[in-house]
Amino acid sequence: MDVRRKPQEPMDGEDGPSMENDDDYDDFEDVDEELTKPIGCIENRQDKALHDFARSVSESPLFNATVMLTILINSVIMMLEVNDSYEPLRELYSTFDIIFLSIYTVEFALKVYVEPVTYWKTMSNRFDFFILLISYLQVFLDELELEDNESTNWTGAIPILRTLKATRAIRAMRAVSFVRGLQVLLTALFDTMKKSFTNVMLILLFLMFLFAIFGYYLFGYEGGDEDNWGNLGVAFLTLFSFVTVDGWFDAQLEMDSKTTMLSRLYTIPFIIIGHFLIFNIFIGVNIMNIHEANENFHEQVIAEKEATLARKKEAILLSQHEGVRKLQEKQEENDYGNFYDMVKPFRETLRNDDYAIMEDTVSDPTWLQLYLETLDHMDETVYRIQNLHYEMADVLTQSMGRELSKRLGE
Repeated sequence: MDVRRKPQEPMDGEDGPSMENDDDYDDFEDVDEELTKPIGCIENRQDKALHDFARSVSESPLFNATVMLTILINSVIMMLEVNDSYEPLRELYSTFDIIFLSIYTVEFALKVYVEPVTYWKTMSNRFDFFILLISYLQVFLDELELEDNESTNWTGAIPILRTLKATRAIRAMRAVSFVRGLQVLLTALFDTMKKSFTNVMLILLFLMFLFAIFGYYLFGYEGGDEDNWGNLGVAFLTLFSFVTVDGWFDAQLEMDSKTTMLSRLYTIPFIIIGHFLIFNIFIGVNIMNIHEANENFHEQVIAEKEATLARKKEAILLSQHEGVRKLQEKQEENDYGNFYDMVKPFRETLRNDDYAIMEDTVSDPTWLQLYLETLDHMDETVYRIQNLHYEMADVLTQSMGRELSKRLGE
């Protein structure tokens, strides 16, 4: 959250910072300017105006929406390219590919120009650069093949070219860079793989190796179920179908027919341990990491909203301080009869939709209304006390008159 230094409040017996002295206020502006500098901004840039313009373009919603629309159109074009029903459009696919690659290159150059250091610290940005690099390599090899097709035998390179063309489908994954929810899920998956995947897979591989050895000697003998247990590799493949519980029933029927019904005493414990215990442990850990990542994501969103609100409040307070300072300067420069004459032009410019910091008591309408009602009650109380004093004075006067009349009459 943005933390800004405010002018210190005066202690008891001390004079606070005067608004007529602009030193404190200028320091406040300097600190605010320092804190509002974009992250990753290089100081003393000679091209600050161009840099600010490039930043505004790269962070604008229109630019991001354009790149996202380009990714979607590129995905559609790739789907049409693998469909033989749209053969007349095949000549245009290379042109579309160059256009999409140009847009991705402009985006990359713009973001690197804005943040030449911070750009490489984000995994999604590094992934985008990797995709762009693969795309350029594929275009380079395509051009090389067209130029030297007659003089060079490209038979061995065809599988590589086809693989590089297939990697263009990864461009659709660039949508992850623009959807923060997908970034949260992918981050949780990678964290799971780094923290727990290796340990769980080692336990599962050890269990599969143990059961594969047992299965080879129990069922892979000559005349037994050699198709599923004839060697260690086939046994591992059969156990993998047991772990995923996909197609295990057919394998079990084949084991029953070729060996014995007691083979079920081997299959059932392995499925319970491998699938219901170890495999689901990995899924449970993944779910926990996703839940934790979602909580962190929501906390980050709330923190960003609070930071944005704090910046807006700070901007409003600064504008209010600036307005008061200008009014005081104008009061010193011009001769006004009173304070109301000075603020009259300012009151005429106020609108009902002007922002006001409710934490400041003097700008809180509820507080103002309560204060005015309190003043009315005080006026009424003073008026009643005055009437009571008049009545008391009248009673005392009449009492004194009667007392004097009695004494004079005696």
